[in-house]
Amino acid sequence: MKKTSHPIPFYSLEPYAIGGMFIEEMPIDFPEGAQPHQDDHYLILLLTHGSAILEIEKETFHCEAPALAVIKPLQVHFSTQSKDPAGWAVSCEPFLIPNALAAVLPGLDIRQQYVPLTNAEDLFQIAAVLQTAFKTSCITNRHKPAILRGLGEAFFHRILPELEMAQDKTIQQKGQPAVITRQFMQLLQQQPTGQTPAYFARQMHITTAHLNDCVRETTGYPVTYWRQYAMLHVAKRLLYYTDKPVKTIAWELGFEDHTYFSRLFRKLTGETPGAFRNKFHE
Repeated sequence: MKKTSHPIPFYSLEPYAIGGMFIEEMPIDFPEGAQPHQDDHYLILLLTHGSAILEIEKETFHCEAPALAVIKPLQVHFSTQSKDPAGWAVSCEPFLIPNALAAVLPGLDIRQQYVPLTNAEDLFQIAAVLQTAFKTSCITNRHKPAILRGLGEAFFHRILPELEMAQDKTIQQKGQPAVITRQFMQLLQQQPTGQTPAYFARQMHITTAHLNDCVRETTGYPVTYWRQYAMLHVAKRLLYYTDKPVKTIAWELGFEDHTYFSRLFRKLTGETPGAFRNKFHE
């Protein structure tokens, strides 16, 4: 992974991660060694054997196989100990996360990002096939990204019910703010661009201020942040999956001025839409 300047070590996926995804088999330095660091992508850990102590944002998890752990972008994390760990570590760009899973992840409490597993043999089989496809050199470069995307979709949808159960526990613990946040995230996946906070509040029959308070309490970020996040999610998908001109993508996202869209994209991501597209299609 590429290390960039940051007060805490900060890692990005290199283009060789094949279309924004990388999977490696444990044992690895679980994960990235004992030094606290951040990633700009999701890290999903599947532990099939052994144990590890994992810290995410000052919360300590004593992980015992079989288990699943999800680390969100920008969360400070590190591992202090491990004992004979086996399994997989899947790294992926946020725009590759399917909508159904993307609606769940923001509302997860940190304590719900670690999930003990039962009856997960099918999940482990999917991960094994995904890793085999990632390593296989006989697949032509032209088809390999599509194969990995398909297997990745299966993998993400298989971990979804595990995380949905974790989210239900969060909602029971946190009450109305978590319920409202989940409803907002579901609506946002249906209408990711062009709608105001007031629109979502009306759909939920609450005030805009109450919506913002609930979302901020549950996720740590206001509604405006998640609207921009959803817009970028769609923009990156269109840039990645299609050959549409940036001007056309801007119009589809509701921007009358495509130059403003490009400036906003660069402000939020640090790169132009064209640079983002080229990074994955070189």
